[in-house]
Amino acid sequence: MLPAGPRRMALVLLPEEGEALASWVDRLAADHLVPPGVIGQALGLQARTTIGAEFHPVFYGIVPTPVTLAHIRQATGIRPTGVQAMHLSRYAGTALDLSGIDIADERSVNVINRQGWALLSASRACPPCLAESGGVWQLAWRLGSVAVCPVHRVRLVEVCPRCGIRLRQGLRSRPRGLSKRFRTDPVLCGNFHGGTRCTQDVRDLPADLLPSALAAWQSHILNVANGQTARIGGQAVSAWEWFTALSSLAALIRFAAPLCPLVDDLAVPESARRELATATRQRSQGGFASALRTMPPSTELTIAVLAAVEPILSAASPDAVAAAMEAWVKAAVARRRKVKHNPLRHLPLPGPLAWAYEQAIPPLSRVAGRVRTVTVPTALGLDHIPQLLDEGDYADLVAAHLPGTAPASGRRLAALALARLAGAGSWAAAARALEMDAHRAARVSDVVVRRITDTDTFWQAIAQAAQRLLQRGPVDYAHRRRALAHLHKIPHLVLFAAYRPLGLPVTPRRQRNAAIWVWTALTGGDARDAPAYAADSRANTESVAENWRRFRTRLPPSVATALLAYGTDLLARHPYQGADL
Repeated sequence: MLPAGPRRMALVLLPEEGEALASWVDRLAADHLVPPGVIGQALGLQARTTIGAEFHPVFYGIVPTPVTLAHIRQATGIRPTGVQAMHLSRYAGTALDLSGIDIADERSVNVINRQGWALLSASRACPPCLAESGGVWQLAWRLGSVAVCPVHRVRLVEVCPRCGIRLRQGLRSRPRGLSKRFRTDPVLCGNFHGGTRCTQDVRDLPADLLPSALAAWQSHILNVANGQTARIGGQAVSAWEWFTALSSLAALIRFAAPLCPLVDDLAVPESARRELATATRQRSQGGFASALRTMPPSTELTIAVLAAVEPILSAASPDAVAAAMEAWVKAAVARRRKVKHNPLRHLPLPGPLAWAYEQAIPPLSRVAGRVRTVTVPTALGLDHIPQLLDEGDYADLVAAHLPGTAPASGRRLAALALARLAGAGSWAAAARALEMDAHRAARVSDVVVRRITDTDTFWQAIAQAAQRLLQRGPVDYAHRRRALAHLHKIPHLVLFAAYRPLGLPVTPRRQRNAAIWVWTALTGGDARDAPAYAADSRANTESVAENWRRFRTRLPPSVATALLAYGTDLLARHPYQGADL
């Protein structure tokens, strides 16, 4: 038996190109005729504990610790770069985001376990590859975006048919450490099931042949994971942006699949098409949004998703991307209406995907498609639109078109509509132009617009509101938001001079609420977006909202006048080149 500790090992079996650390350890153990836990100790892998029948390396195969790197080099002479190449951290910044891992806290891997597209404690496998290599398990088989062997054109196996556990996981309920008692055969399943080790030879498992185009696409995915230049719609993007696009498109496709006819045309096995079409049909609430963005739970679903995203990510221009996305986006909109829920609301769409997504959204009965039927005030600029339409203008012109709508939501939608008139191509683009909170803007554009019964008269009312803005003279609200971006409280002396004649004290809470009032009065924005609104980190959201409501409704007119004068003076002292304030 080999001695414990990082000591120079005899007959070192060098790792193969692309081999996973666990595979190399198992092959070393088989070569030395010892259990893998003994090899782990001999290599000096940093471990949680070495007591008992199991050896538990920390971050095993995920990211090497400095201790592990130093000890393996001492024991084998292999350089740190060679050791790093056997860990999933090899794909950090491309196929995986491992930034949340803290080497000092092993529990930090749970973040990656929930969100990352990777098998952290198991592996898929290509039976022909294992037969040819004699038991070399590829690191890439642990990536969630890899479900096809590009060499043999076969579907990777993930679950052992004999024990029903993911290959190389160890136990059904949790990963198993490296045994210090039992030897391991690199070509066998080796999971513990029913008190015994599974003796299934992975090389004997059936390997289903897949279309060559799918194998070629899988090869491209692997190349991007390894750092090859990536493009979306002809535009160069980073590898991480490309994989973000892949996972976002996968979420879109999984959500839309039950209503999308393209599913039937995918060049994948019928079992994969069936799983894609039915996997999410019954799920619409709870953690649905999060589940859609996680790694597909099976190779069948992964294959279907990869085949579906290929025409989109391979499109040569933004217009071609939009055309390839159109059917999926229409199906997603239809399903969103059906389930009354939009799990794709905050989906990250890098490169030209955001534009393509907006272009692919079908004209809706809500308001889209009607914007250009009204006369657009050409002098109205996006910077001159407040985040909330003036209360009087909203009550006079727009409120009647939004029955049952809270004034704050209606005024926000009216501001977004003004931005559409001023040139924003979509509701999302309008929200970005007005620097609105994306979540609140999306909620308004998704929900409130459904209450509009006559879109033509609605847009005529918005055009009249635009004329009123212009008649009052241009106000650069964007500049005002920048000028007041750091207004977290009103100075004590300013409030003291305003409140002293009323016999009222100046408190820190009044200073913050006064700052919120000044910001809303001068920027036309929602109080929740004011810099001072979240200044009190000790208070909960409800208490901040209630305190603000009381301050606003009880504000003495003389104090309001003083605050408005103070805010106007702040703007006058802020450098500005542009329209009159």
